Amino acid sequence: MERQISKIRYVLEILPSEIAEAVRSMPQLELERVQEIRLRANRKLSVTLFDKEYFLSAQGRTLKSGDDAVSITAEHIDTVIKRAFQNSLHSFARELARGYITITGGSRVGFCGTAVLDSRNNYTVESIKNISSINIRVAKEVFGCSEEIFSRIFSHGAKSLLIIGPPSSGKTTILRDLCRKLSGSFRLSIIDERNEIASTVGSTACNDVGTMSDVFNSYNKYDGIMTAVKVMSPMILVCDEIGSKDDMKALEYAVNSGVRLIATTHAADYDEAKRKSGISKLIKDKVFDYACVLGTGALCGKLLKLVKITDD
Repeated sequence: MERQISKIRYVLEILPSEIAEAVRSMPQLELERVQEIRLRANRKLSVTLFDKEYFLSAQGRTLKSGDDAVSITAEHIDTVIKRAFQNSLHSFARELARGYITITGGSRVGFCGTAVLDSRNNYTVESIKNISSINIRVAKEVFGCSEEIFSRIFSHGAKSLLIIGPPSSGKTTILRDLCRKLSGSFRLSIIDERNEIASTVGSTACNDVGTMSDVFNSYNKYDGIMTAVKVMSPMILVCDEIGSKDDMKALEYAVNSGVRLIATTHAADYDEAKRKSGISKLIKDKVFDYACVLGTGALCGKLLKLVKITDD
């Protein structure tokens, strides 16, 4: 039986009172399934349910029109940012430059505004000012959601798996549950570049990623993979959203070191994944034993297709 654990209570703590009350007033079934909460300065409060965005009234009603929705002010934006950064923006310079921060409970607060560029470093983003929009991705753990994939692929030992799906298809949620289940039998190294799998705050993982998992929090994938293989001797290496050339080099190094891989990639289906330059090489070289495709919307997180790559 799947058991969904929402971290919405931690999100409510960083919201201004009137916005928190609107979210809290939503029907319980909807509240448990909120994926995102969006605040845009001088616009209307909205929430995402089943990949669809709705405006939200003060009474917690989802609306197609913003006419009766809660109005968002610049002060609301400022309050959320200060609370998310614990009133100490200078202590989180890297998170501020990246445009998101993970809060207690594992939810991710993303934001946008005016980029402050560093002219000494190829005009990379050094910080962000005049923040105008916030998107809070509500963390959820769905215990048991990977059961079908686990039983069909891993019941007889460690395998390498590529998880394919478009945005909001549940890839990270499935990945997290697989970590929890697999780490009872195998040593895992989790390369958590965006801090979404384990959602580490301080040295503590807010999400249950199992008993024999080692988390490389906020490492870029190349450095994380190379370091993990050298110092933690993982049996299975886990990472989210692969695709760059550096990712491919590191993953090939891991495979040549005898490590199994579990990774995700954005694609609508298996054929689209095979057309992506880096992914296609990994598939051609049979780096992965299996690929699975996930659905979206009402089929979010559901296994639509399983491909045995060694037979492909």
